[in-house]
Amino acid sequence: MENSIKYRLRNAQNKIHKTQNTLKPIFKLCNECNKKRKHLDESYQFCHLCYKAKTVLIPSGNKAVDDFIKYTRINWDVTDATFKMEFVPYDRFTDIKFIAEGGFSKVYKATWIDGPITSWNYKKQKYRRQGKMFVALKELNNSNNITSNELNELKVFYDFAIRHQKSSIVYEYTESFYDFKHYLDVNNHYGITKNPITQNFVIITDYCEGNDLAHEMANYFGLLWYQKLLILESTIHKLEMIHNVNIIHRDYHSGNILISNDFSSNLCDLGISKSAMAHDDEIYGIIPYVAPEILKRQNYTKASDIYGFGMIMWELMTGRRPFWDQDHDIDLIIKICDGLRPPIVTNAPDGYIELMRSCWHSDPNKRPTATELREKIVIMKNNEPSVNCDGRTKIIRSPDIGPIKSINPGAVYKSRSLSTMIKSAETTRSLESIDSEISKNDNLTVNDNDYLTKELELDIDNNASFNDSKDDDYVTEEINFDI
Repeated sequence: MENSIKYRLRNAQNKIHKTQNTLKPIFKLCNECNKKRKHLDESYQFCHLCYKAKTVLIPSGNKAVDDFIKYTRINWDVTDATFKMEFVPYDRFTDIKFIAEGGFSKVYKATWIDGPITSWNYKKQKYRRQGKMFVALKELNNSNNITSNELNELKVFYDFAIRHQKSSIVYEYTESFYDFKHYLDVNNHYGITKNPITQNFVIITDYCEGNDLAHEMANYFGLLWYQKLLILESTIHKLEMIHNVNIIHRDYHSGNILISNDFSSNLCDLGISKSAMAHDDEIYGIIPYVAPEILKRQNYTKASDIYGFGMIMWELMTGRRPFWDQDHDIDLIIKICDGLRPPIVTNAPDGYIELMRSCWHSDPNKRPTATELREKIVIMKNNEPSVNCDGRTKIIRSPDIGPIKSINPGAVYKSRSLSTMIKSAETTRSLESIDSEISKNDNLTVNDNDYLTKELELDIDNNASFNDSKDDDYVTEEINFDI
């Protein structure tokens, strides 16, 4: 049948092959990238990637930005344009509305008039675009002279997408082309633009309906445990995906988890993320979610992200953010390093609390992996009824759980630089340790001096005559001393 899937796919393939045969692609050395690739231009000066890139590359005014965008467009020879970044003029966005402000950026919702590139039109020799769509614009603070290092969020996304694509390619047929579609587990990034008023650079990402998990926590407290576990399953799966390609998030908290209406989640804000092989002295984050080994200035590992996931488990259990009633200062850092964790104030499905506590283990090597967490959460979820009925885990009400109207003003739930505070905490802990040792030694010295004094006094008494009437008193004193 003409409408069968096989017929449509075969017809789509024939269209592409026919177009390619007409253009007679020839593999030659490219004058631009110096790689031997298929050529489209008749002069054979540029390979097909460099040729396409020239049709879309727009100077941003910043060499680091331009070099990175060019790299994504010509370095990886794939059919899909999912991973290829672009610089988009700011006037291609309309209806820009402020959404939220984080520690290092402001986020806006906007309409992208043209939408992202989807594929190459061989007949018209230009890119196809998706068309009008909503996007999120993340304006980076003080980024008018952005450097290559400050493009880390885009770099990490690109790196993740390239590594992840081999294991997650599916084929999608459309009327106009036969294309690869890569389903990613993090918020899609399309490129960058520049605010002409502030001169700050702005990252372009998918706009996700809904809110972040931190802001939805009050609404989610009353959910069935099945629904809470559904959120956790989706959340840990996204973390598992970036860990599988050896990337550490490094700022993992409920404010960086976007939740949709069906309780599926999306991982965002890769700005601080790094390869598991990278080491960086600068530490950012929200203190309650930062693992104790990081607060002790040890290297980030995947287990550091797992610690943050344990805090998210506690949030969904209690409806509150960890350490909401304390100042997020040097004292809290010291307490966490010394073993302080949020209290267990309510019940949960069998195994939940033990699993959560394992994420908080002071030894990162003894924390579960993301895969182990997902597998155990799935088992818990499958044991919970999906409707309100007998057999479900009931939430025991108490004053210690549930949404609160106000938090301690000293509690800071925005990511910020913590390096200076951590150094101060480290110094304080060292001084306290020294003071403790000195105090112990002083006590030993005092006790020794007391002993020597009494012994000397006894020695003096020992020189007296045993016929003296004081002999009985001396023996008594000596016995008491030995005791």
